[in-house]
Amino acid sequence: MSDETVEIPLIDSLQELLADERVALIEGKLDALPDLLTRKEALFEELTTLQEEEEIDADDLAPLQEGFARNQHLLESAQAGLQATQERMTTLRRVRTSFESYDNRGQRQAVQLSAGQRVEKRA
Repeated sequence: MSDETVEIPLIDSLQELLADERVALIEGKLDALPDLLTRKEALFEELTTLQEEEEIDADDLAPLQEGFARNQHLLESAQAGLQATQERMTTLRRVRTSFESYDNRGQRQAVQLSAGQRVEKRA
């Protein structure tokens, strides 16, 4: 790595971006992710150009790999949380509009409720 004045600021910018992404994920600020992705893509283009011009030392990229792996785990967790929320909301919607019970043969049956109808549920 002979031109550290070019490479180090780029790597620092990527590390800063990864830190910003991590904070956004931890704080649940998912609306910030599209802007971060745009910035990340631009920095990757710069990194690719730099790599084509001059080989970058793998040791300099190691912290970036760790940051990407950490953020990938956070992204997967956020996605799982959103999916669980969506499933729960679907269940709650279904509970409000239908009632399930068992008939005298032990078979489950669903009763659809129209708007304004209510069912008193007793234990």
